[in-house]
Amino acid sequence: MLLDVIFLDIDGVLNPVQTKHPYVFAPDCVQQLRRILNASPQIHVVMSTSWRTGFPFFALGWLWRQNELPLQRVIARTPDIQLERRGEEIRKWLDDAPKLAPQHKIRRYVVLDDELEPILAVIPGKAVFICDPCHGLTSDVADRVIRHFAFPEPSAKPSKQRKTAKLTQN
Repeated sequence: MLLDVIFLDIDGVLNPVQTKHPYVFAPDCVQQLRRILNASPQIHVVMSTSWRTGFPFFALGWLWRQNELPLQRVIARTPDIQLERRGEEIRKWLDDAPKLAPQHKIRRYVVLDDELEPILAVIPGKAVFICDPCHGLTSDVADRVIRHFAFPEPSAKPSKQRKTAKLTQN
């Protein structure tokens, strides 16, 4: 089974700085995440948030259900390597996933986060979607994530015939 994966941070993405309650998801941000998940049944979530270590996983599930997000789409959490090493934690999960679930293949992935530094050193920039921590996940960021997952996968190598056809069209 081919999977598209979102590595999800919560603070600054679903829980923007301007939220009055520190452990509540902002409804507008939840609506945008729901739009992304509704765009394709192949999109699943891996929790990369620091909340995955500070809360029991069932508490995150409870928050998820309270916001009417599909719990069956949450498939894992990244390992806990060390604070401020989120990019390495994501990379380790991607490296380990084929060994843990050989029946699944990661087709594409994105990182939804509000911090760039610990991620870009390890994860390609085209897969990283940064949210403004004051506003969280906006419709603009959600639209870009949906387009990322909808964009056709590049073929391994263009055939010589296609390459020649492109040259003659120009």
